[in-house]
Amino acid sequence: MQEHKQMIGKKLLLYVIFFQFAPGYLLASDMEENLGRPDLAHPLIAESPTPDTELRFEYIVVDKRQATEQVLNPEGEFALSSWASIEVDLPYVFRDPNSGDNTVDHLGTTEIALKLAHGLTADVLVGGGLELGIPTGDDGSGIGSNNEIVVAPFLDFGARHNRFEVITFLGFGIPFNQGNAEERAEKDLELEYNFALAYWFIPRSRLILEFDGEAVVLGDDNEGIINITAGVIGAPLEDVPLEIGGGMSVPLTSDQEFDRRVVFSALYQF
Repeated sequence: MQEHKQMIGKKLLLYVIFFQFAPGYLLASDMEENLGRPDLAHPLIAESPTPDTELRFEYIVVDKRQATEQVLNPEGEFALSSWASIEVDLPYVFRDPNSGDNTVDHLGTTEIALKLAHGLTADVLVGGGLELGIPTGDDGSGIGSNNEIVVAPFLDFGARHNRFEVITFLGFGIPFNQGNAEERAEKDLELEYNFALAYWFIPRSRLILEFDGEAVVLGDDNEGIINITAGVIGAPLEDVPLEIGGGMSVPLTSDQEFDRRVVFSALYQF
């Protein structure tokens, strides 16, 4: 437990140092036109379909029936070109059971993704890629998995019109190396989806409304989940490419992963 807390402290220190001293500038509008694609908003739940070089840090509180989870989720993305990037997520979870048992903490499932995009016009792009879920979690503590590998090809789309932006995402999660026969029977193919709408109500701030969910399309599990998230994201400093936002999610279906989810996000783009 002490070693885990020391590791978290070191990571947080590195993030603070980076956000304090890292150089960067906002992408100008004429550069966006040269790329031949829009530089779209970054939603709270979904990822932007635009390949970028950035660091993002999320603090997420998830209220579940069995426990309350606090997630520290650092994300890093590096643009290989104007049409491709690599992204890494390293969520660390603190799980506090409602039964009164001791809080447990562990690294969750690490996600690595290759993201591709093609601009159809200066306001519309299509993209896709491949995400890999690596079993760095711990089944015993209920945080991620220490055996299941998930390969997830995905498609996405983004468009903007005046002050509105729309982003959609569709992914297919294919699990491998599940721990037992029951887990293997539950799902062979999982569908994940997201629809995000952004509205720029003032120049550097936008309202976000998102719908996200998942359903098993091959397997014995017949649950289907849809969540709604409302929030706001803004850039507090005109000359610094830092965005800060927050929002809250609630389930819309009787099948649900949580009762409430609160997200705080800070994003620094180079």
